[in-house]
Amino acid sequence: MASVFCDVNVPDFVQLDCGTELGGIVAIALINADETPTLANLREASFWTSKLAASPVKYWIITDTRGSYPGGTPVEEEGYGRVSTLRTGADHEATIEVRGVLVNRSFMASVNQTATWNVVLVTNDGIGHYIEDASVYSKIVIDQSIKSTERWNMSIKWSDDLSNPEVFTAPSAIFG
Repeated sequence: MASVFCDVNVPDFVQLDCGTELGGIVAIALINADETPTLANLREASFWTSKLAASPVKYWIITDTRGSYPGGTPVEEEGYGRVSTLRTGADHEATIEVRGVLVNRSFMASVNQTATWNVVLVTNDGIGHYIEDASVYSKIVIDQSIKSTERWNMSIKWSDDLSNPEVFTAPSAIFG
C-alpha cells in the first residue's frame, strides 16, 4: 500500500451547489471489532436487520442520541529539511449523550470493558461515518439542576493516518 504522503493523484473537489448536510449525531451503532462490514453492507437496511437479529449479537444500534464530532487533532513531529513540521496522523474524539441510565448500566459496563469497537455515527441528514478500532467509554452524567436529565456520556476515541472516517448514506429504516 502506498503512503498517503506520496499520493499525487488527488481527485477533483466536488462543490455542493445547493442544500446542506445537517450535522448533530442522532444515532450510533456499535459493532464488535472482529466484524468487517463493507460500505455497501452498511448502506443496506437488510444487512442491518439480519445482523441485529443474529445470535450472538455483534451489532447494536442506539437511536435518539445527541452528540458532536469537532474534527481531529493532527499528530505532528519535527520535520526534515526546510519542512518544519510533519503530520503523521490524527487523534479524534466524538462525544455522544444517551438517555436510559437505569436500564442500560450493564450494557454500558460491557462497552467500557471491551477494548475496541467499530462505530457508526449517523447525522441528522442520514450521513453515516464509519470508524474502525475505536475506544468507547461511557459514564453517567448528573447535573446539579433538578430539571436536567440524567444521561450517559459516551466518549469515542480513535486515531488514523489523516484519512478521516468512511462516509455513506445510512438506511433511514434502521437509524430513523
